[in-house]
Amino acid sequence: MSTTEAQIGVNTNLQKQDLDNLDLENLTPLSPEVISRQATINIGTIGHVAHGKSTVVKAISGVQTVRFKNELERNITIKLERLSEKKLRALMSSPKLLRDFETKLDEKRRNSLPVVQEQRALRVCNHKHRSVSVDTQLTSTSARSSSLGETQSTRGNSTSPSSGYESHSESAPSLYYDQKRSSRTPRSHVFTNAINTIKDSPTVGKKRNKPESDNNLAEPEGEETPITKRKKLKRFKGNEEYIVECIESIESVNGNPIFFVKWFGYPTETNTWESLINVCECALFEPFIESRYTLHEYIISKITTEIELEIAEKGLCFDMTNLQIDKLDKYDPLVLKADLILLAQFRACRSRNQREPEKIRKRILDMMLMKPVYYRRKQQQMELQSFQKRMNQVESTAPISIENFVDLEVIDPTFKYIKDSFAGINVKIQEDPPIGCKCENDCAPLTSCCARMADSYFAYDKNGRLRIRPGEAIYECNNKCLCDEKCVNRVIQRGRNNNLCIFRTSNGCGWGVRTEKPLRKGEYVCEYVGEIITSEEANDRGQTYDAIGRTYLFDLDYNTSGESVYTIDAALYGNISHFINHSCNPNLAVFPFWINNLDINMPRLAFFSLRPIKAGEELTFDYVRTDYENLSAAEKVSCRCGAENCRKVLF
Repeated sequence: MSTTEAQIGVNTNLQKQDLDNLDLENLTPLSPEVISRQATINIGTIGHVAHGKSTVVKAISGVQTVRFKNELERNITIKLERLSEKKLRALMSSPKLLRDFETKLDEKRRNSLPVVQEQRALRVCNHKHRSVSVDTQLTSTSARSSSLGETQSTRGNSTSPSSGYESHSESAPSLYYDQKRSSRTPRSHVFTNAINTIKDSPTVGKKRNKPESDNNLAEPEGEETPITKRKKLKRFKGNEEYIVECIESIESVNGNPIFFVKWFGYPTETNTWESLINVCECALFEPFIESRYTLHEYIISKITTEIELEIAEKGLCFDMTNLQIDKLDKYDPLVLKADLILLAQFRACRSRNQREPEKIRKRILDMMLMKPVYYRRKQQQMELQSFQKRMNQVESTAPISIENFVDLEVIDPTFKYIKDSFAGINVKIQEDPPIGCKCENDCAPLTSCCARMADSYFAYDKNGRLRIRPGEAIYECNNKCLCDEKCVNRVIQRGRNNNLCIFRTSNGCGWGVRTEKPLRKGEYVCEYVGEIITSEEANDRGQTYDAIGRTYLFDLDYNTSGESVYTIDAALYGNISHFINHSCNPNLAVFPFWINNLDINMPRLAFFSLRPIKAGEELTFDYVRTDYENLSAAEKVSCRCGAENCRKVLF
């Protein structure tokens, strides 16, 4: 039912009539007042005609007049049927025959209402439909399967097809589309009633490879709908599947696109109108939109040029302060093209309808403003996925994911993900331990293990969880020990085994880390790694980091007998610990540990949970410097952790 085709055959040579001067006695079906089965009547002259009260016009036309509001000086067109001159004279001469004739017309009109046709169609379609196998049909139809067992209606206010027919009154009754169509071709279907409901029917089998589109016709909550294979919607009821053969046309209902669908293996009488949400993932949706876009390309180019000029002249741009990533992710370029096609159809037929084209145009303007932001989002997602892939290649013991549903920021491209710390300038890391334990059986708190030799406590219980307090050191078994890799005193060496996620925080704290599964108290989380530099080098770098309000310098100052000799800098090189935020009420604590390098001035740093941590909870530790109270106001950095006991100062 394309826009131009719907206008073919309509006689535009209509005559405005003054019924005060109309000679009814000499009026015949072939009179000039009756032209091509249509007549134009001035409502301001005889307003009662618009309410179906003129027996003369009804006798001439043979149909019930359309019920419009009585608006002065507004023209309407009434569809007329030819009656023989003999029957006309008989009706004019007998009031009883005229009343009987009107009664028959009223009965005929009531039986032709779409709601009645809908009920009949439902009775016909109520029998068990035959099943169509997706495996045998997808190769020949390039379509997608879905269920026909569930039905649902999506209600609107009125129907105004973009083929140029005027919208009906807002007070018109809500009706359903016919699901059982007539035998005429779908393109010749004419909108004849105010339709406030679109019947949702089964959609297609093969899914289009695209992001989720913006659904212009929302589905009512709590109702099942037999629509396409979308993650959030129910798809099947039973084992029956139906396949789209082709999409015939696109029209507008209350400014939203609908599509006329032909089902594979079923006659054209069963064609149905489908909302955008039902066909946007169909494999045939994209080629249909592209073909119609090409058909109306000349008008569409004018529309886009017009809107682009408006954007440039008014200085319009997308409001990034109200950025909604979920809405941005639903953006679909094909939906924009569908709206452009609808607006082009309205303009091609010179429709007098202004409300729906303006609604579509506003939606096009919003999507054109969103378009460059959408492509920035796609680029962001590609970069984040690439970084995620590199992380999991470096550290494959447990997966790490990354997501940003807050803004369009990406990971600093200069940051390099590493697994182990490395020595900087003038730094040497020893890898050959001078001594190891000789436990004959399993290492335990009562054996002469590495911790006992270091005059410290055995760090772990039999389940591998910490049994020491924050601030105490961990001495794990090393390469010189007789125990194997399954030793209970080799927890950190076995690596991280918890799934973590790097995410963008919504409170202005940048990137953060959360756990994807619950963590028990005393469980190992990760190690703080980076470049090991001297304290002198750290002082120079610290001035630069303080100027930007960020620091990734971690002093290795466990040896309390003197100043720290080394510092770990994780600004440019690091692992997932680089993204862990500060909190004045943290759920992680830092523990120094030694394995192969037993240099007392160069401990390694490990994060362990201080308490049970729920899945989805952000991981934090305390950044604060011990001398933060002595810092000047200019040196202090404000804290935004939001904890009840927040000190308001980060460092």
